[in-house]
Amino acid sequence: MERLETSGLEISEERVAWEGLASSCDSPLRRLVAFLLVGFTAFITLTTAVVLFYNLFGDRAIYGQGVQVPQEAFYGTMIFSLALALGAFGVWLLRSLRSHAAFSRILRQAGLDPHHPTVSGLRAYSDEQLLALRSRYEKLNGEKPRELFARTFGFHEDDSFSLGPLSVRPETFEMGSLRVEWETNLILRSGEDLPTIRWWTESRRNILPRRLDGTKKLVYASRYTNDSVRELKRRYGYRTERWHVTVPEGKLWDAVRDFEEHRRIQAALGRKSRVG
Repeated sequence: MERLETSGLEISEERVAWEGLASSCDSPLRRLVAFLLVGFTAFITLTTAVVLFYNLFGDRAIYGQGVQVPQEAFYGTMIFSLALALGAFGVWLLRSLRSHAAFSRILRQAGLDPHHPTVSGLRAYSDEQLLALRSRYEKLNGEKPRELFARTFGFHEDDSFSLGPLSVRPETFEMGSLRVEWETNLILRSGEDLPTIRWWTESRRNILPRRLDGTKKLVYASRYTNDSVRELKRRYGYRTERWHVTVPEGKLWDAVRDFEEHRRIQAALGRKSRVG
């Protein structure tokens, strides 16, 4: 039980610290692409401005014709735009690593291990995020990714979680029992080393506790209900109007529940995106 001792922080304070750590681990590839797009936009804008400048103020070899823009001007705008994109990416990367280090210090001062988010149990994780993570574990290919999730969260193939339809719901007795099952599995394997979740691992895997506002809660719920509906369609047919024939009687109500809930969540997310 030593590995599951709680920290000196209140649960709300602990979640804020973990959420801050997670927020500093955005995907570097996605950020790089975004900054390159900014650089490309700057290149197009600057190139247009250079051409306009030379046509307004440059010397014309023949009256009425356009002015030939020096190649050096194009190369200059290209180099400047690339430097802008890479420089912005470098600034973001430095700030991200500094933020990660700062939140890591806060967690260490509270007696927590920033590289092992579940060493004190799963209490910092919301039910919705745990179900989304367990659903993702169900679909993982490859021994290493599955072992990472299994050792970090206590997941295993024979636990009481299942898709198509979902066997547990957030904030239910069954979910509480599943948490106990996962934490018990962590205790039973406490003699083994936990995977180390550093900045690079988190930026690719997104497994640290995340801030759970209304939209994020819907996003997580959308993930595991979508996976459940997809599994239902694979097993019992894509024509949902025939599920009353193809789905076993004991699972029909839960199957329809997952399908209707996923439709409702998608509609709610669509409304929020339009409002945003």
